[in-house]
Amino acid sequence: MPIVDVTVAPDVSVSDLERLRALLPDLVARAVDCPEEQWQGPPKPGDIDLRFHARHELDVGYIAVVVEIRTKLFPSRAEGRERSADVVRSGLGDDGFADVGVWLILSAGAWSQS
Repeated sequence: MPIVDVTVAPDVSVSDLERLRALLPDLVARAVDCPEEQWQGPPKPGDIDLRFHARHELDVGYIAVVVEIRTKLFPSRAEGRERSADVVRSGLGDDGFADVGVWLILSAGAWSQS
């Protein structure tokens, strides 16, 4: 299950946040698709944890939307990690988000959920 943190600049509108909320689950699911965890179509509840954060006044940063994706490391994901980050960035760019950065973090881990 990818955990996605989205940090946004203060001038990002509520309607843009709603668009991000609608776009990101599918983009992330397609981006991290791999033979070990194949994409099975649109994400279902519990497949992706999406969190939004406003950039704090003391934060230093100039990108309007920063998307940080954390998910489990598999060899095939490691090989395609740049492509995966580009899938999300390009998908958001295609929808009009011009000032976006995507950071993909792949790590060994395990997930348990109730």
